[in-house]
Amino acid sequence: MDKILVVDSVSKEYPGRAAVKNVSFSVKAGSIHGFLGPNGAGKSTTMKMIAGLLPVSSGRIELFGKPIATQDISKLIGMLPENPPLYLEMTVRGYVEFVAKLHQQTNIQTRVEEVLKDLSLSEVADRIIGNLSKGYKQRVGLAQALVYDAPFIILDEPTNGLDPQSVVELREFIKKLAQKKTILFSSHILSEVEHLCDEITIIHQGEVKASGAMSVIRGAARAGLVIRLGISRDQKLPDLGRFGKVEIKKVSSEEIEDLYELHFEAGKDVRKELSRHLFESGVDILTMTLESPELEDIFLQMTEKV
Repeated sequence: MDKILVVDSVSKEYPGRAAVKNVSFSVKAGSIHGFLGPNGAGKSTTMKMIAGLLPVSSGRIELFGKPIATQDISKLIGMLPENPPLYLEMTVRGYVEFVAKLHQQTNIQTRVEEVLKDLSLSEVADRIIGNLSKGYKQRVGLAQALVYDAPFIILDEPTNGLDPQSVVELREFIKKLAQKKTILFSSHILSEVEHLCDEITIIHQGEVKASGAMSVIRGAARAGLVIRLGISRDQKLPDLGRFGKVEIKKVSSEEIEDLYELHFEAGKDVRKELSRHLFESGVDILTMTLESPELEDIFLQMTEKV
């Protein structure tokens, strides 16, 4: 099955307002799919509907080819919500075992110890959850999402509250996790999304603004073409009028190289023609790269207030 999850024209309405409006996207099997949006965009509402925690007002959600309303999805989806549902008076091990029993996990003791080890929780396994740091509580929340071995995982801000070293460790863990499971991943740390995700969906004001492969979204977001060009410092750029409207910005001047950003209004890749023109003009090309917009720039462009 190519698509594990299909969200088709899903809306969620409350009295006087629509939290989610005709949202559609899909998640491929074995992928890490980034789900992005500013606060209040409808991310958490959408993820709760996918997990069966909220009913949809209209539209359909299919998981593993079947409508979620016709399935017992409690064993199919593991979810780490933004605020994990922890019992603060329980020990870490006791709580994770409790969740495993609720989901009728087999080999509970073995599975619990595996998850505690994977998330570096073994050393605090017998401590009371309420006495743990915020970072450890976040890991416990992730442990409860993974202990019953669901094939589809929803992670809402999984690195929230973790120190930088723990973020790196968890990122590597999520990469390994994706070798066996499909993951819907929400995060405000856009560099994290770029490192982890195969495809992304951007939602704003309850509507999907973009969805698909990162390369496709970058291409759609790029206004014209941006080329970063380095030439010998003792040389000047020739007239570039033949390429249409071009904005030239000098980025830096090093010992042997002047670095420019050339913003072409047309979207066509003109590197070949530009190289020939510079060569015929006697200009030495030291570097030439096609610049892609950063995910942060794309995100801000698609979620700016109008």
